[in-house]
Amino acid sequence: MPDEAHLRERARAAVESGKIPARDPDRTWGGPGVGATCTICGLSVSKQQTELEIQFAHDEKPGVESGLDVFHVHVRCFAAWEFERKKASSP
Repeated sequence: MPDEAHLRERARAAVESGKIPARDPDRTWGGPGVGATCTICGLSVSKQQTELEIQFAHDEKPGVESGLDVFHVHVRCFAAWEFERKKASSP
């Protein structure tokens, strides 16, 4: 797993590129990993690790199907994302 500075750099890039939203999630779940790729670091979240699943509801717009965007992240990657997204939204 990358160090804290590298994780924050990756989280900042993910937010800035729109890969993951910078707003509060609509729902967050936690539990054992399911082998999904972490949106922040790109590594798999194994069954031996705790995974957070972050869900964002789509805004209802004409011609856009409603639903959820779902992201899987390690706990440390979630913390880096939280820090970077809050920093980005500060005045």
